[in-house]
Amino acid sequence: MSDIDPLIKREMQWMAVSVNDNRDLAPIIIAKVRRQRIRNAIFAVLGVFAISAGSIGIYELLKSDPIQVVGGITGDNTATQPEIIGLTSDYPVEWEQSVGDVAAISSAGGLGDTLGGLTAVGLKISWERCGEQQCPTTWVLSVENNTADLVSTSPSLGIFNNHTPLVSDSRPTTVLPGGKALLVFSFPEFNDGLEVASGVSWQWNWYLAQLR
Repeated sequence: MSDIDPLIKREMQWMAVSVNDNRDLAPIIIAKVRRQRIRNAIFAVLGVFAISAGSIGIYELLKSDPIQVVGGITGDNTATQPEIIGLTSDYPVEWEQSVGDVAAISSAGGLGDTLGGLTAVGLKISWERCGEQQCPTTWVLSVENNTADLVSTSPSLGIFNNHTPLVSDSRPTTVLPGGKALLVFSFPEFNDGLEVASGVSWQWNWYLAQLR
């Protein structure tokens, strides 16, 4: 009996302790084992199809609408915002080569520069009245990941009032390969009543800071 299929052997042992009249148990056992094998095979095939369908669905979803991570928050921000290419500003600003922040771990960058795998492709500046002058209160930097790797870094943007730096923000950000992100920077100094001299010049740059 040692050469008998284990399932058949198990069924014979179970049925041997029950009442089965005077019938040949072998056909009953073989039929039962066959049904079990068919049922297990069907479940296995259905499981393979379910896993395959789920994998294909996830791949197509990521391929058709890549998830962007903006400011450390997952979402589709760039899908609902107008594309930002180049500099958009109602008042002139210049690029500043000095980083101006001790937390910087990279050189200063401008539009078209790549830092840590992210390339700055656009910058939109919103101005508001501060005293007698207009001040650049909100900065939206558009970056894209042109590499084949997932990029996680912490971009910061510094602004300079007559080459004097203001407090810079940082935005821990993760961008998928080929993806884009819009990074919004604001400066509390303008809400705290910062006095801006007449005829002041404005400069800016972006750089990488330590991940928080």
